Amino acid sequence: MAKKRNLNGLPNTLVQRYFSTLFFWSKGYKADWIWNAANEKGVNEIEIDLLNDSVFPKELELKPIHAQLSRLRATIRITLENNKFPKDFIVDAKFNIFVSEKYKILRLLTCQAMLKDHEGRTYQGKIYTEQAYTEFKVFPISIQNRIKILMKKINKK
Repeated sequence: MAKKRNLNGLPNTLVQRYFSTLFFWSKGYKADWIWNAANEKGVNEIEIDLLNDSVFPKELELKPIHAQLSRLRATIRITLENNKFPKDFIVDAKFNIFVSEKYKILRLLTCQAMLKDHEGRTYQGKIYTEQAYTEFKVFPISIQNRIKILMKKINKK
């Protein structure tokens, strides 16, 4: 008989995997991508829907942020199989991420995973604090902004 308590650690496992070195993408880790993108767009709350492969707000739905969500879905599936649950037992799986304004200088963000099963029970993970280390541009600078930057430089001379 499947025991629901065996799923209590799954939200924490998912967050730990997502922010681990295994999920490095091109220029940085997930915390780096989320931090830099959120700051460029002026966003401080992000929701990642693991099962539907989506990110809210949509302007942060970038390949580096959601590309490896299939691996997390596989973790959910394997955990369910190993604990004798049907593969569709988890009906909702989300990360709620908050980018700290207060600790902006430290480049901190927090993430909490929330899962819900088909019976309505919620599995809530602990709140993890992650630090972004690498600073880089996520979004290209528009031609208009480039012109503004050039005009400022010219006016200073």
